[in-house]
Amino acid sequence: MWWYLLVPYICVGVSIVVSYIQWTRRKMYKTLASMSCPKKWPFIGHAHKFFNTTPESIADGLKYFAEFPSPVCIHLGPFPQVGIFDAEQARIVLNSPNCLDKAFFYDFLQVPGTLISAPGHLWKPQRKALNSSLGPAILGSFVPIFNKASATLVDLLEKHVGEPERDFSHEIAKCFLDQIYVTAFGCDFSMQTSPDGDKTVNMMNDYMHLLTKKFFSFWLYPECIDRMTDACQTRQALLKAHHDITENIVRQNKVRERINMADEQYLASENSYKQQNFIECLVKYIRTSIHSTQDDIYSHIDMTLFAGNDTTAKSLNYILLMMAMHPDVQERCYQEVTEICPDEAGVISAENATSFTYLDMVCKESMRLFPVVPIMARAANADIKLSDNHTIPANCNIILGIYQMHRDPKVWGPNADRFDPDNFLPERIAKRHPYAYLPFSAGPRNCMGLRYARLSMKIMAAHILRKYRLKTTLTLDQVRVSYGVMLNIANGVLLSLESR
Repeated sequence: MWWYLLVPYICVGVSIVVSYIQWTRRKMYKTLASMSCPKKWPFIGHAHKFFNTTPESIADGLKYFAEFPSPVCIHLGPFPQVGIFDAEQARIVLNSPNCLDKAFFYDFLQVPGTLISAPGHLWKPQRKALNSSLGPAILGSFVPIFNKASATLVDLLEKHVGEPERDFSHEIAKCFLDQIYVTAFGCDFSMQTSPDGDKTVNMMNDYMHLLTKKFFSFWLYPECIDRMTDACQTRQALLKAHHDITENIVRQNKVRERINMADEQYLASENSYKQQNFIECLVKYIRTSIHSTQDDIYSHIDMTLFAGNDTTAKSLNYILLMMAMHPDVQERCYQEVTEICPDEAGVISAENATSFTYLDMVCKESMRLFPVVPIMARAANADIKLSDNHTIPANCNIILGIYQMHRDPKVWGPNADRFDPDNFLPERIAKRHPYAYLPFSAGPRNCMGLRYARLSMKIMAAHILRKYRLKTTLTLDQVRVSYGVMLNIANGVLLSLESR
């Protein structure tokens, strides 16, 4: 057919474009030549390793690159990425002032200008303005809210006692939604007892599922192509539906009115808002920032709900699954909780949660094996020297393989894939590089809500352990992980409950 005649011209055209890109980036390639580089194909580089990839197979793809000495140069066509699988190199990258920008992948989340995706020069003042909303001073005031939501969850789980094992992810997610709506926004929507709870969780899950598909569909990266797909239209519809919830938060907090107030009037009104929660700090930031408008409030609320709620809910699910798989560990956690909090119906204080030393070790070990953010990606704005032998050139994307680092036998021993809370005994921690364990990232752009997450998870786990014994037929070697926006367990977090 006639189009066969075009094939040679297309091949020549592609070769010219690729050659031109390689020529203009010859200095970058020379710098990258010192790094490990697995055998690659002409033109496409290592892209064949990710061809027709799935969320379940991406972990194996990165495991292949992690077997080479870090840093590893990964060529996706003519665009090189630097893979980091070493703790000291991760420390340098995460603390470099030239590496505060996130890679372009984060733009897919559609929460522009927020803590999760803003470029470094915008992120710095924003982080400073919002830090106090999750600081030690306010965190203690959240404890009664954590207890109330956890008590509701425990009561609602009663009807599932004795039933076949199932996935309780929805129930856990709704409980964390109740917490975050009250603590961050001062709104009580009773998600655990309202039909809106399931609707909201389903909506978030559907949105994340569609985002994951885009992450692994490289041909959809150009916005002009993505906009023509049904998936893009569905994502926009889900985002619009979620903004209806956001609008309730905005309206209840009189956000627009307070942003538009005169300074004197705002200062007078601020005195009535004694608790500087997230929404209050956000209003103050938008009022004073030249880079934000009141319409940005939606992105900030979306970011808090998507990033803050889903990550914590998934982490607790994996913690509960690990305890169900290891009954001896679960029993030890239960004994610790009952010794510190003997009143089964009593509240769990922040001091109590701090005293749950073994439960804390269990939580950390679960997040080691199943970090909900398995990959982090940064963009180098300037050259970053890793050592005398290796320098990451400017304008390179950097991929940090957190999942692989958390299971590196050189750091965690020959049984790195096994569940062992003793990995977090003080004497073992002291011998380990502090950047070998990064469930909440590290450096200046670490997770702002890490203390919030740890406290809320331990309180909720303690409430569940006091009332129920967790069981599962799953074993650790059967668990299949899948990569997406976050780490998922592909075969489900299957649990059954037994009353104590």
